[in-house]
Amino acid sequence: MAVSVIICGLVRDANKLLNKLKNYTDWREQGLVDQIVFSTWIGEIDSYQGLRKQLVHSNIDIIEIEEPRLVLKGGHQLHQMLSLYYGLSKLNNKDQFVLRTRVDLADNHEAMLHDFVSGTPVAEDFAEVGLKHKILIEYSQMAYPFLCGDAQFFGHFEDLMKLINMSADMELLYNRLAVEQTFFFHPFKDCRLFKQHFYWNLPHISEIADRRSEQCEDIVNTAIISDVVQAWWLILDRYFKVGWGEYKNIDIELKSMSDAFLFDKDIKIIGGEQSDVIADHSFVSAINRVIDHETKNRLVELISDKEPLNMFKIDIDIFNSYESFSKKYSDLPSAKANCSISKKNVIRGAAQHFFVKNENDSASKRYHEQITALRRENDFLRKELNISITNSPIHRVLSRVLPRKAIEFFKYKLPFATEFYARNVMKKKGK
Repeated sequence: MAVSVIICGLVRDANKLLNKLKNYTDWREQGLVDQIVFSTWIGEIDSYQGLRKQLVHSNIDIIEIEEPRLVLKGGHQLHQMLSLYYGLSKLNNKDQFVLRTRVDLADNHEAMLHDFVSGTPVAEDFAEVGLKHKILIEYSQMAYPFLCGDAQFFGHFEDLMKLINMSADMELLYNRLAVEQTFFFHPFKDCRLFKQHFYWNLPHISEIADRRSEQCEDIVNTAIISDVVQAWWLILDRYFKVGWGEYKNIDIELKSMSDAFLFDKDIKIIGGEQSDVIADHSFVSAINRVIDHETKNRLVELISDKEPLNMFKIDIDIFNSYESFSKKYSDLPSAKANCSISKKNVIRGAAQHFFVKNENDSASKRYHEQITALRRENDFLRKELNISITNSPIHRVLSRVLPRKAIEFFKYKLPFATEFYARNVMKKKGK
């Protein structure tokens, strides 16, 4: 059965869009692709001369949506969810696999065709979240549950519909989660173990790259956090497939969680920002073999527990474990939770990310085009020249001491200053 393709978001680069479409239309002629949909904003296509005519000529279904003025999260969570929702709604066949992709940060290649033909394996839905087939992702993070690449992913229509969340939950309750997490966490958001974990807004290792080893050691030795990370590995193995093409089944010998963090080869990369990137499912299989049978059974029960969680009555041992970890590695605001013996009814949390765009606002589009260009440049440097990019100390300091209003003013009102800052202060080269 042929798959359908949904391209979401801005055009960004008309030539790159047309090159991607050439692949899809060729595959459509071969019977591998069914419907091709471009889901974007009103006025976006017509800002590129001649583009609409070329899309119509290529028999691309065009969906033009009024762009939301409310922006949730820096990565535009609401925008991404909305464009996918309407893209899926446009499909004629609701019983097929679907590729969700973007013009930028996602590439086509022949290995995709294996999954186009075979689909993804059946998911082992032990948590009873309703996913029927595994969702294919191109990479994932080892220590951060549900942080997977969202520029391009692949799954059955019914399962992709379960990823869509257009509520403000992720902004108000879990507002330190990345946009990628808001996609893949959504089917599991009622799982008590993960819900409790995300009350603490744990810092990324990339924020403290020079202390990665110390943080990894604390993850291994803190029982509750170790449980959550290993539970994520079970989820990643049974509900997701990492990488296109046939399973490589590379033999990897790991004896412990610590071995898993230390492993540094192509299929699991300790990146330039010292965050652990899983690039092939063989490593997912390897880290799951580290978990003994008794622990797996215990974790399955924990993941399956969907009892309501009272954020005012978190167990004192759990509360202290997370508070100690967060205070040691991050100056982020305190948890959105209180321990069971606390008499305070105070729920703290980071300032909200959302803002409302003006009717004719082009500043956010310009800003995200700059950031996209920098990310693509970073990818090229890392892959082709073995050079990695990391945040500079001055950026870390400024991002924590400057008021949010000042940061937004520089981002959206002074584009030239923003570009200079991003290129010369925000990042630095390192081996």
